[in-house]
Amino acid sequence: MGIPVWPVVLSLIFLWWTQRAPRFDWEPKAPETYPHCRKDATSQTLLFGGTSMLGGYIVDTWKKGEPKTCLVNYGRRPCPKCDISLIGDVRDSAHIARVFEHYKFDTVVTSIKPALEGTHWREFMEINAGAMIELTRLAKEAGVKNFIHVSSIAASSHYKISHMENEDHPQPLYTEYEAAYDLSKRLGEDYVLAQHEQGKFNTIALRVSGIIGGEGDPFFHHRMFPILFTFNNPVIVDYGFAGNIADALFEMTKVIREKPSVGGQFYYYTGEHIFEN
Repeated sequence: MGIPVWPVVLSLIFLWWTQRAPRFDWEPKAPETYPHCRKDATSQTLLFGGTSMLGGYIVDTWKKGEPKTCLVNYGRRPCPKCDISLIGDVRDSAHIARVFEHYKFDTVVTSIKPALEGTHWREFMEINAGAMIELTRLAKEAGVKNFIHVSSIAASSHYKISHMENEDHPQPLYTEYEAAYDLSKRLGEDYVLAQHEQGKFNTIALRVSGIIGGEGDPFFHHRMFPILFTFNNPVIVDYGFAGNIADALFEMTKVIREKPSVGGQFYYYTGEHIFEN
């Protein structure tokens, strides 16, 4: 009786994926001369992730809501609508330290994450946890007043019902997480919130769920590939429109500036019911 080949092939592929070395696709930036903010700017905001799908909406919201703010984006690609684009990797803490030395940021907004699929677990830990810890530390040392962190529903675990989740629900123990991505988001978020010092270094996190808003969102992929095969798929989470999430972040920033006591806490952005015709 012959043994089917496909289970063996799948097993070998899975073994290779779990044991493969993570990518190292960035290099430390050499010291450089940084451009100055425009003269009429009354404040400075540093954004991480302004070229992502959500980031594009964040940029539009900030430019409309705070036209006198010098909006500086730090990322791997230029941000055309930002006042200043600094090219670098969020894991390059030495480069980010030099950026903080040059500018006087009042607010930092983070909206970054590695791809969920095809990414080595170490990259999740490097970006979601390690880089976020270093970034928070550097921002606090530089005298930043407000640190706005875009977290994820994943911080409460992909593998539990998340519809209409609220802040009073108990959080999983670190050892209860099944996915490295989820644990990495929780670790980074916990550090950010633990650094909150009311009125001195205000930190706050918004846990967002599925995001729609254009190219790259889940509905875009489903339109391209209407039939998808998945295994051990997590339960469906709420979806939110990227423009609404960006508006929520902006309102959250205004509130924590006026009422720092709401900081040191994560808040959920959930509950939108999305239908596609």
